[in-house]
Amino acid sequence: MKTSDKYSYFMKNNETVVNCMGIMSGTSLDGLDIALIRTNAIDKFELKQFYTYEYNKSLKQSINKFIQNRISIKFVSKLITEFNVKAIKTFMSDFNIKKNDIDVIGVHGQTIFHNPKEKWTWQLCDGKSIANMINIPVISNFRYRDVCLGGEGAPLVGVWHKALLNKDRDSIYPSVFLNIGGVSNITYIKNKYDIPYSFDIGIGNGPIDSTVAEYFNIPFDKDGIIGLKGKANIDIINNILSHTWFNHPPPKSLDKYHFDCILKSSLKNLSTIDKVATLSKLISMQLKKSLSFFSKYPERLYISGGGSKNLCILKYIKEDFNNILMPLKKDWNPDAIEAQAFAYLASKSLKGLPYTWDRITGIQGESSGGILDFPD
Repeated sequence: MKTSDKYSYFMKNNETVVNCMGIMSGTSLDGLDIALIRTNAIDKFELKQFYTYEYNKSLKQSINKFIQNRISIKFVSKLITEFNVKAIKTFMSDFNIKKNDIDVIGVHGQTIFHNPKEKWTWQLCDGKSIANMINIPVISNFRYRDVCLGGEGAPLVGVWHKALLNKDRDSIYPSVFLNIGGVSNITYIKNKYDIPYSFDIGIGNGPIDSTVAEYFNIPFDKDGIIGLKGKANIDIINNILSHTWFNHPPPKSLDKYHFDCILKSSLKNLSTIDKVATLSKLISMQLKKSLSFFSKYPERLYISGGGSKNLCILKYIKEDFNNILMPLKKDWNPDAIEAQAFAYLASKSLKGLPYTWDRITGIQGESSGGILDFPD
């Protein structure tokens, strides 16, 4: 079967099972998560392999510098693209994956800027170059179509969270997934059949990482050790949560740096350890505020993302949600959830199936998205 015929068949047959690789790089800039799944793009999926490739210090510095000054876009895009290619090749070599074993690669790219009100979301990476260098079709730019249609463009993992929960025999509804990355987002799944709600709820690891980097010259608060030494200031948190954005109902999304000025002003008189503790507690309290938008309180709460390994963040979440907090299922793999999500979204994009709706991003109707690049 010719390549063009093969992909035409995939797009026209919803029952066809495809092998999709997902590449995810979050706003925390910790590296690339790569997952390979086999899926029909709807209700059948299996995680085959997963691994994380950490960004080196030089690449992180180059990305952070570009986010601040927007200088040398071709240079930084080339660095990110080349790192993606190197990681993909290493992944395929390490797990003995042949080129013909992969039907499509979903590449998220590195988020540089996100402002849906200006119809602008920017994930830096060259999908066409990756397709040529790996010689496998690549789908990238997952968010842009939704933003152009008036949607938030983020978060996009809601349909994947629902697919995971629906596949579990012991699932209970409503359930909530909390993902703590550079920002925090949730998916509220009311029942097995309806489209879920999915939206950013506020800060994630981003401000904590920035604080410990500034005062301790370390990239993040490993295991929440610094935060556990401090005391959270509830009055300051309540003042932050009075900001208009937190009272705005979903759908909504955030740029990683949206609250930087507010946080800097609010926390300026606290000790460093109390700043970290307060930011950690804020994640739990903004979750509580976000759940107030729903008439029915969730029966289960699942946590994923880098913040799920921070013991200070978890301590505060347990204080507020211990009665519903549940460990992730073993076959879900908390580290792999977002990479699997973009593999899953790539399969939907390939088949032209929707992955955003009004409840997820605020668009009218439903939409698929992404740009498919074939190797030359």
